[in-house]
Amino acid sequence: MFCRDRSYSGSRVATGTFLLLLVLSLFMSHATTAATKIVLGTWIPYADWEQKYGEKMELFAATHPDIEVEMLQVALHVEYAAKLLVLAATGDLPDILMIPPEQVAPLAHSGILEDISPWLQKDTTFDTRAWIPSVVEAVQFADIMFGVPAFAVNYTYAYNKDILAERGIVPPRNDEWVTWDRMREIGRRATHDADGDGTPEIWGFYHGNSYTEILPLLFQNGGRVFDGNMLLDIDVPVMYECVNWLVSLIKDGIHGGSRTLFYSGNVATERLGSWEMPSVMNVDLPIGVASGIQNRTRGEVMYITSFAMVKTSSNKDAVWEFLKFWTSRENQNLVAKGGLVPMRRDVVFPATLRDVFNGLINSLTVARSYPYHVHSDYIQRAFNTAMTPVWQLRATPESVIPELQRTLNAYIKQQGL
Repeated sequence: MFCRDRSYSGSRVATGTFLLLLVLSLFMSHATTAATKIVLGTWIPYADWEQKYGEKMELFAATHPDIEVEMLQVALHVEYAAKLLVLAATGDLPDILMIPPEQVAPLAHSGILEDISPWLQKDTTFDTRAWIPSVVEAVQFADIMFGVPAFAVNYTYAYNKDILAERGIVPPRNDEWVTWDRMREIGRRATHDADGDGTPEIWGFYHGNSYTEILPLLFQNGGRVFDGNMLLDIDVPVMYECVNWLVSLIKDGIHGGSRTLFYSGNVATERLGSWEMPSVMNVDLPIGVASGIQNRTRGEVMYITSFAMVKTSSNKDAVWEFLKFWTSRENQNLVAKGGLVPMRRDVVFPATLRDVFNGLINSLTVARSYPYHVHSDYIQRAFNTAMTPVWQLRATPESVIPELQRTLNAYIKQQGL
């Protein structure tokens, strides 16, 4: 799938002041220099792109009138990396790639991404001191710095202030990391089954049990997903503690409901994702947050969407200017304004959302990157399928995980990296 939808250039900015300055500049100049065009490849359809990133792209156009950015929808999300590898073989890659975390490994291993570490070192105007350190680590893989962080998706612990107040529960502070034991206790006390039919009108806690939702529990318990050979390392005691803790909440009727029910007031506490910020902004719900979750250690998972320079680009200097712009404070202010978590510590947050953002940022400082792997999609699907009986209380993790690890590691060895 190819979709060339829009070019962003200085001459298209709908800002009166800028247009006036541009006209005066052209009038006073006897010659003009054609803008350098760079192509940005993404999986996001044009309508969604314009809604989420249009304001940021117009700011880039206003501040970089000598560079024109053309957006190219390469393929749908699930086909994105595979399509880009085909384009690499035909020599028709875009100059810049927007990369979701699940697609990092195959693209980095393919050798098509520029290592931007040398660019950082030689550009004395580029200061990364305001970047959140954990975010910098998240754009390192396959022995290169494969891109710059555009924004983060991460999580923290959230609660309905009214429900906790009604139950006489003291909520955690905004600067506090909540332990598993305290989460269980708050969830137990907040659960409310008025008619005693076994289905609470208000669930105490919602976490979720997919692969991506078990990863943070593993990190909080001091575990890892892959060993040094990129083989699964989850058939270990810390993994069983994670899964059995969540299973115990299900058995006790504490964990249940959904994220949607949190916003209708039918779930008291949840592991809140920053991608839920539109819901936070659009509902009149008294939401409080902590700084994150801990057990043996503080930990979370961050999902960094990055921008990467392609090695074959013939306009690398222009690409570098785009990468620098995206991490600038001015642009990251717009990132926060749109409800996404910025990758800098010096961003201004909307006043009404400052507490929620501060909780998410605090959590981000201790978060670890989504574990990149060439076979991430397959691993994720296989894990979710195999673990379904565990969450349905029809099997134990001890009876499922060993075989799951053996099967996946055999597949990884057979396929290679």
